[in-house]
Amino acid sequence: MKKTLNPARLLEGCVALLLALGLLWLAVTKCFQHYVTPRTLPYLYFAAAALAAVAILDFKNLFEIVHVRRYTQLLALLIPLALLAASTNAEGLWDTPLFGQGDGLENPTLLEQTYEMTAYGYEGRVLHGYDEAGKTITVLEDETYFWLTEIYTDPTPFLGYTLTTMGQVMKDSKFFTWDCFSPVRELMTCCVADTYNIGFKCQYDQTQALSEGDWLTVTGTLEMADADGAQELRLMVTHVEECEPPQEPYVYAY
Repeated sequence: MKKTLNPARLLEGCVALLLALGLLWLAVTKCFQHYVTPRTLPYLYFAAAALAAVAILDFKNLFEIVHVRRYTQLLALLIPLALLAASTNAEGLWDTPLFGQGDGLENPTLLEQTYEMTAYGYEGRVLHGYDEAGKTITVLEDETYFWLTEIYTDPTPFLGYTLTTMGQVMKDSKFFTWDCFSPVRELMTCCVADTYNIGFKCQYDQTQALSEGDWLTVTGTLEMADADGAQELRLMVTHVEECEPPQEPYVYAY
């Protein structure tokens, strides 16, 4: 019997290969972190490998003799492929460099200025940008959550320190008085559906001149302040400067 091309196998193999390449692209460029945490990276590679295996099997059996050609299973591959393409386009991720960029550190010596956490659950974790002699803390982009945890757990050792951090301006009147705001980052614990804002509470006499959502680098001194009869930690701002959004859109708790 003369062998003929099986179009169902061809289509399934092509779609599986495209989806495998799409997942691999998300993993290599780190664009997947716009949707889920870095812990899912091994699963992306596994899924890409499995889809590639499906494509190879389909191409190997292109001339398989079958009496019924089924196309319905293509939906299981076409739907995620279409969603991936649409979402990537909506997020503007197509121009992402293939192997990412550097860590964005303007001053590599910050890596040499280390501090070991003492907060419960994070004991011994090494943070950077800590200069005890100069009484300064420069919060690196991916260490925002950890510095917040360490400082707010016990503010006393850090009072009087000059701290520099970055984030998006949040000055919602439901949470802040007229002279306070927070440069927030989005913390992701599982996926993009469970993100929420974290950041230092800042006191600044020109808060009303700031625009909600703008990215700023903020420098100030850590001090305790009165708040409705109680004491709370605030960053007394001495300098603000516009900055570019970080390479990584989210921060993580691990």
